[in-house]
Amino acid sequence: MSELLLRPGLLRGSYPQKQESRLTEFEQNAAIFFDKLRKQFTRNQFNQDYIINKINQYEAPLRNCSEETLTIAILELREKLQRYGLTENLIAQAFATIRETAGRTLGKRHFDVQLLGGWLMINGILTEMETGEGKTLTTTLPACTAAMAGIPVHVITANDYLAARDAEIMQQLYQRLGLKGGSVIDGMETEQRRKIYQYPIVHTTNKQIAFDYLRDRIEMSDDTGPLKSQFRQIQREVKPGNNNPLLLRGLCFALIDEADSVLIDEAKTPLIITQTQPNEEHPETYSDALYLASSLFINDDYSIDPKTREIELTQQGEDTIADLIIGLPKHWQNKRKREMLVKQALTAEYFYKKNIHYVINGDKVQIVDEFTGRIMADRAWEQGLHQMIEAKEGCVITDKREPLARISYQRFFSRYLRLAGTSGTLKEVAAEMHDIYGLQTVKVPTHQPSKRIMMQERIYRTLELKQQAFLARVTELYNHNRPVLVGACSVAESEKVSTWLQQAGLPHRVLNANQDQHEAEIIAKAGQQQAITVATNMAGRGTDIALGLGVAELGGLHVIALSRNDSRRIDRQLYGRCARQGDPGSCEAILSLQDPAIEHFYSSAMLKLFSRFCPEDQPIPDSLGKLILRFPQQQNEKQQRNIRKQLMKQDRHLSRILAFSGKFE
Repeated sequence: MSELLLRPGLLRGSYPQKQESRLTEFEQNAAIFFDKLRKQFTRNQFNQDYIINKINQYEAPLRNCSEETLTIAILELREKLQRYGLTENLIAQAFATIRETAGRTLGKRHFDVQLLGGWLMINGILTEMETGEGKTLTTTLPACTAAMAGIPVHVITANDYLAARDAEIMQQLYQRLGLKGGSVIDGMETEQRRKIYQYPIVHTTNKQIAFDYLRDRIEMSDDTGPLKSQFRQIQREVKPGNNNPLLLRGLCFALIDEADSVLIDEAKTPLIITQTQPNEEHPETYSDALYLASSLFINDDYSIDPKTREIELTQQGEDTIADLIIGLPKHWQNKRKREMLVKQALTAEYFYKKNIHYVINGDKVQIVDEFTGRIMADRAWEQGLHQMIEAKEGCVITDKREPLARISYQRFFSRYLRLAGTSGTLKEVAAEMHDIYGLQTVKVPTHQPSKRIMMQERIYRTLELKQQAFLARVTELYNHNRPVLVGACSVAESEKVSTWLQQAGLPHRVLNANQDQHEAEIIAKAGQQQAITVATNMAGRGTDIALGLGVAELGGLHVIALSRNDSRRIDRQLYGRCARQGDPGSCEAILSLQDPAIEHFYSSAMLKLFSRFCPEDQPIPDSLGKLILRFPQQQNEKQQRNIRKQLMKQDRHLSRILAFSGKFE
């Protein structure tokens, strides 16, 4: 662990963060290679039996001690941690104390596998823990240990609901250990944020913490050296009412829940702080662009590459636009500008669909997170695309936004002195995690053997056959009183599935971006007998679906996937909603060759060929079905990796040519 973390007292009066590497790309790749070799040789130091035995030695004297004795032990431990830092023996003693305290305050005593997971995380390692294994409770071990040592801890998760929930649930434990914990979520006033960021443990989301960091960078302007950072911190300590103090205490130790979602899925889009500016374009300009786009013909006037999502005008298309602009305002005479606007209109029409990429809430276009199905209320597309989509949907045209500061998640999280986290689905991205963040991934065994039954994935020729098979399966499960969770890939698909169920007379609940505020309530009832819940992607991820009375005896929760997700990890996350913590459960996929993910990837000739292997009303043979499903995912995963890699290169390029870190990082 770095010297700064070993000696927590050094954190006072500074804005600690890791300095960016000055190595060339070749030197960085070489360093990554040798780091992989080194970590292969040191994996044995995380032997589970050794760790558990060491912790148990310290826990034995605490098991039957009085509350007064436990308080004394906690105070002595804090003093040692702040004096000597995070040594192996003190970490073991801290874990034993936290485990005993959690048992008394929360009624939950950490399992041995949770101790292993916490040990890995405090050593800066990502842990793959199966869904339902208690990752939230596991995270309290490294979080409280570091906080007792005087190290500011950020516990980062995917959404505001989980951040607030976890902070509230763990409050009793924090207080008993003499710590303060709180959550920073959307809608908080600046002064309230600043106050909570002074707590030893702060629960928040990746979006909130990264934007607040950017606000600090704007405050520091282009002078971001250690002296100015220290001066700003002294300002905050001496003058609490100062008009422009920094929000954060630095980037010391981050523990990331759902690490793959935060560090990988969200890492393809840079975070940008903007300020509104008057819209140069008249609202009619966007309407005119949409009209011009609708007057063009695909292949003749323009071509589309669905894989790169690029649109190119042909010479005929350029000539057609030139003829169509007669009578339009003068600014349409600018060839470059008019073609850019028309291409943007075509992009809005072809690649951005209502109830898939966005929803209409009142008179506002709100972006939907493609990986979670949740609304990202304060996000907007760049360079006029958002305004073009507003025009397409007949909404009020909002002002454009001018960038003030930007940073990628890759760059932001790499600045933490220590970074760790956990998720149930990390093995597919373990190599990328190491290459980008230098993080090793270790799988933690389950507390109890998994009872999940994975049934065959069925692919039918047509959507109608898929619908029939799906309704027959849900009806069968409903008649046997089993709860069912149905996974859909978009808001539109979830609404369509809801219509199917309504027509079949099957009562159900829908959880998508339009019902986001009711997430906890819907998930709480999803494990009851005869409950049918339709959810977009991973809406509800991070919350347990508790089985109702008698459901375990019936076979537990059954999960049905109605679409193949862009990544294997997302599929595994959906299937992981059932059979948690040793409960029974089962899952299956019911698909068709007419599903968008399959239909958009394969040519019509290939789809006809696949259809020949389908009996009239039976699914495709299992071996062929697996091949059909895997190829699109492999290509998409590769494409997403390239996007993230390109973003990192763009970041480095901007850093070199701008030579400062204030406005554009």
